[in-house]
Order: sequence, then C-alpha cells, then structure tokens
Amino acid sequence: MPSFDFHCAANGETHEVFLRMGETLKTWGELCAKLGREAGDTPADAPIEKMFTSAWVIDKDRLGSGAKPLDFSFTGKSTFE
Repeated sequence: MPSFDFHCAANGETHEVFLRMGETLKTWGELCAKLGREAGDTPADAPIEKMFTSAWVIDKDRLGSGAKPLDFSFTGKSTFE
C-alpha cells in the first residue's frame, strides 16, 4: 500500500498514512479514524489536504550494484551526491 502525507490547515498537523488504491480521505475526522486517534479540539469536518512528496525510483538493474538510488525530486539535485 502506498503512503501519503495529509495536512490539516485547521491545526497545522501533518500525518503519514497508508491507503489502499482508490481509498480517499477528505476530513480531519477521517484521518484520525485511519490513524486510530481522537480528533481532539479540531473539528472532525475540518478539510485535509494530500501533500505531494517525492518518490524514489528503483531500477532493478542497479540493485546490488552499489550504485546510488535515483532521486527525482523537484530540486533537480541528487540527495546522494
């Protein structure tokens, strides 16, 4: 299952969760339920936003070769150099 970061502007918190393909979260209450925690003082209907994070690409031909992983981030700079 892929993991995603969600941010709640109402309380400034960001959390990472694993979601099944096609599963979506839209509110703080849904995110808290997925995390198994209480919503606290933040309204359960407060909207959340899926954050975009960079991903690593693993080339099967490079596995075990000692080569650095490929990094496709927005900076254009490898974090491994």
